[in-house]
Amino acid sequence: MLSVDRRGKVLVIKLLGELKEEHLDEAAQLVDEKLTDNEGLPILLDMRRYEGADNLPTLWREFKLVTTYGDRVEKIAVIGALDWQKLATFLVSPFTKAKEKFFEPDEIDDALRWLRAD
Repeated sequence: MLSVDRRGKVLVIKLLGELKEEHLDEAAQLVDEKLTDNEGLPILLDMRRYEGADNLPTLWREFKLVTTYGDRVEKIAVIGALDWQKLATFLVSPFTKAKEKFFEPDEIDDALRWLRAD
């Protein structure tokens, strides 16, 4: 499951539990709606309660989705608690134009400050 919301000028995407393919369709639609009028909006990707994709094709679509939107935004802050989330942030960054940075779960305020900084 996921939710997409705004926190001022920051687009907040929360991934909760196990991600299924239909969640990615929903995510793409919601993000498209939010980015239409605000090209370059920074994204906070909250993965603190994310358990992973339900299968390999979903994981591949998730990667493609991140790289697609990574070219439409300037910065992506990833909040996570697991080593594989940190590694995934590092591995995706060469495939996007966005600056990406990983933050620990207790660093959400730091992540928001980084996203809002010029």
